[in-house]
Parts: sequence; structure tokens; C-alpha cells
Amino acid sequence: KEELEALSAPELRDLCVAAGTKGMLAKQARIELLLKQWQDNDGVDKAIAKMARDAREAELGAMDKLALRELCIKSGVECFVKEVIVERIVKHECSEGRFARPRPEADEDEDVVQPTSKSGKKAQAGDMVEALLANEANRKREREQKKQEEDAAASKRKEFRAMAVGELKKLLTAKGKEVTGNKEDLIEAAFAISVQEDEAAARKAKLKSMDIEKLKQRLASRGLSAGKKEAMVDALLAHEAKIREAAQGWEFKVGEVLEKKRAELEEKTASELKELCTAKSLKPGVGKQERVETLLEDARTNGEVDQMIAEMNKEARRDELLGMDKAVVLKIGEATGVDLLVKEVMVERVLLHEDEFGAATNGQEDEEEEKRPAKRARNGKK
Repeated sequence: KEELEALSAPELRDLCVAAGTKGMLAKQARIELLLKQWQDNDGVDKAIAKMARDAREAELGAMDKLALRELCIKSGVECFVKEVIVERIVKHECSEGRFARPRPEADEDEDVVQPTSKSGKKAQAGDMVEALLANEANRKREREQKKQEEDAAASKRKEFRAMAVGELKKLLTAKGKEVTGNKEDLIEAAFAISVQEDEAAARKAKLKSMDIEKLKQRLASRGLSAGKKEAMVDALLAHEAKIREAAQGWEFKVGEVLEKKRAELEEKTASELKELCTAKSLKPGVGKQERVETLLEDARTNGEVDQMIAEMNKEARRDELLGMDKAVVLKIGEATGVDLLVKEVMVERVLLHEDEFGAATNGQEDEEEEKRPAKRARNGKK
């Protein structure tokens, strides 16, 4: 009644017309008419029910997420939203660097040679002569090592050139390599495989010679499990191979993105390309093709291409997760340790469930009931 009395005469008239009553009526008559109609339409009961629902919503909103989850489980209400889980997994994986450019790890075992004096102490800033001599000695060792590698490469190529085409094809097939091209192509393919195998063997030998504690630390820093030394070495090698493969795949995508961007740029006029170069503070050059190449190189070096590939990978991961069964996605999400619950969703779903089946409890009432002592039944005897 107070709400109706607060309305203006035109507003009350509109309400009466909407209710099917027309004609000239006093304000109080309109209020009584609307109030009677509201009562006839179970307005009191509906108002009481709404007050109760609002109070229940406030009660549920005051509960923490874990208590709400327990209530959802007790009521048989699904408390997770698959799309929310997927978005939070992707966000977590993004923060962990999953979608960033993979970078093969540098060898942490490389020792930096420090120039030393004849007494064995590190050279001071003023001891320029000994520092120069030490640097020259380092360069000499590097030249000797490079020559040894070149001689070994020449010897290996000579060995492959001495083989017949059929033998080369058989060798490449056994290594799982696609056999195409002339003999020189086959020789280079066989040589590349040989170099990779030699590098892998040298890397494995180096890891096997490493102190086991240092090996464990390296595995831990990469999120790998420790175990027996041979297994740890194999795990590290597999991890490094996976990163190299991912880096190669990334470079392939870089080529694809640049080709697509090239096509877009080549559709623009020379003037439009000049404006783009100027906006990026790049030298516009004198011709359309030069401007296209300048913009492509800028996109490669300023991180624009990497960002595009990262977004492509995120979208692919999102689609992959959405295509999985919800239970599988939930398991992945829980393994990340990220909060997957949305309080508002749980409150809404519990309320909808209670609208249909009646109010649920959060378990506290049941616990209190169990703690109460059972009443002794009367048997009628004195």
C-alpha cells in the first residue's frame, strides 16, 4: 500500500488501465482497486515467498565457496561450468609460458674461461697484457676445434659420397627419413642425420658424467621427476628434444604468418605502406616492395608475429579442452591448483533447485540433530 501511495496520479492511472479499469477515479479509489486486485492474485503469498527467497539468496551468498560446493553435492546440483574451467586453465597455462615461443635451453655446463695470471689468480682489470694473451689462447683453441670439426665433416661427407645411391636410400629409410632428390641431396640428408646423432651421443655422455645431485637439480628446475641416473639422463634428453621440435614447429608457423601478412601488405598501395612505415617510425624506403619487406621484418623482430602465433595456440588449446569430456577437463583444472568455482553460479543453481524441490541444508542441521540425545520411549510401566 505504501508503494502505491508513493506513486503519482498518472502512474496509478496507467496501472489501472493495464489492469483493465478505465474511467475517472480518485487517487485513493485507484489505490484500493489495485490493492484488492493484488490480494486477489495471491499478492501476499507471492510477496512473502519473494522475501523468503531473497533472504535465502543472502544466506547462500554469505557462505564460502567450499561450503557452497558441499551444499551443491548434497543437493545433486552441478557446481562447475565447463567453459569457466577451460578459460581458467588457459589463463593459468598462459601465465606458465605454455603459449610463448619455445627456446632451446643453453648448455649450463659450459665453463667460461677466466684469464689468469701466471700465479693462477684471476687477472685484475689493469693486467691487460695477460688478459690479451689469455684471450688469444682461447681464440687459438676455438680455431683448432673448428678445424677439427671441419675435417671430421669433410671425412664424413667423403664416406657418404663413396656409397651408391641405393645404399644411401636404404640408410635414410632405416633412419625414418623421406628419400627424395639426387645423390647430392641424399648425401646432405645423411650427413645432417649423422651430425644430429653425434651431437646427441656427445650430449648424453656429458649428462652421464654429471654429478647426480646436479642432475637432480636440473630435472627439478624443468618440472621432471628424479630417479635412477640413466632414467634421468633419458628424461632430460627427451625434454630437450621436445623443446627443439616445438621450436622448429614455431618457426614453421612464423613462415606461415609472415606469408599471410605479406599478402595483406601487398594489397595496399605504396602510399598506404609509406604511412604504415612512418607510423612505426620505420624508414619508408623508395619502393613498394622495399616497404613490404621493412614492415615484415619489423613484425618479426618487435614480437608481433610471436604474439599472433601465441594467440593461435591459445585458441587451439581452448578448442581442444572444450572438445574433451567435462570430467577430464575438471581433472586437468584441479591439477593446476586454480580456483574453478564461481560463487554466483552455485548460488543461482541452488536457488533454482530449491524452487523446484524445496530448501536444501548445508549439513550443519544434520550434525546438530545427530548430537542430540535420543528420547527414551515410554513403555507404560511404573
